[in-house]
Amino acid sequence: MSDNEFLPQEGPKGFLRVWKKIMTDPQGFYREMPSSGGFDKPIFFLAICGVVYLLLRVIVAETMTLAVVSFFLVVLAYVLGPGILMLVAQTLFQGKGDYEGTVRVCAYAGACLVLAWLPYLGVLAFVYTFYLIFLGAGRVHNLDSTKAALTVLVSLPVTWLVLMFVLGKRVLQYVF
Repeated sequence: MSDNEFLPQEGPKGFLRVWKKIMTDPQGFYREMPSSGGFDKPIFFLAICGVVYLLLRVIVAETMTLAVVSFFLVVLAYVLGPGILMLVAQTLFQGKGDYEGTVRVCAYAGACLVLAWLPYLGVLAFVYTFYLIFLGAGRVHNLDSTKAALTVLVSLPVTWLVLMFVLGKRVLQYVF
């Protein structure tokens, strides 16, 4: 049993074990996380975090529409983000990682979604998500701290611009 891979057959106990490891020892988690091994386990982990986010967001959102649009944006960011992150790491900083490793980093960073629904404090959860992605991208792409930070800092506005292009500025303003 590894603390660095979510195994669905372990049920809620396995989810909580991995979630706790990511949130309390992210450097250790990413240091030991396998950068290959399939998409299924990390994506399933992310899906659970996303469902928790949606259910709790519905409770605190002003409208159901706002909660669903927020969830949709998060899903789109996790679909587009890893590809953009990988391209930035490889193109600008000669990153050595691949798409699978990048998806795994971003999916496990989704652990923060469990807390992102909280009013006001949710912003800190998203900031912590970026920190987790910074740690994981550095490891998976074999980047030093400066290049890993720049990779995340360049990827964020690019992902935002792609979302604006795909959804339109009006949708994004409605949520934020």
